[in-house]
Amino acid sequence: MVVCYTTKEGWMAKFKYIQWLMTFLEAFEFFVFDWDAGNSNKSEDKHGVSIEQIESCFIDEKIMPLGIQLEPEVKEDRYGIIAKDFEGKILFVCFTIRGGKIRPVSGRFANKKEREMYEA
Repeated sequence: MVVCYTTKEGWMAKFKYIQWLMTFLEAFEFFVFDWDAGNSNKSEDKHGVSIEQIESCFIDEKIMPLGIQLEPEVKEDRYGIIAKDFEGKILFVCFTIRGGKIRPVSGRFANKKEREMYEA
């Protein structure tokens, strides 16, 4: 299995590719998102990425699933994707799946290495 790393300013998280994530992402024409006060403004405040930008990544035809987050360890399974938003900007999005709903943890503009991976 392919192991991918992603980061903002250095190697921070490690992801392991899992095929079912791609199957899951391809199976739906639309997704239901789970936003609350804790995660609805975080990405916009920290990274300038809006809820609409994050949600639009999940319908990108070239969505690139990184897989499940291995490091750092977290209590709940987290997944990573690299995809274009509705403006054509490439984003990195980390999320969980709760009750069949996508619960974004964070979204930010992809760094150079992530953009190169997506474009390859």
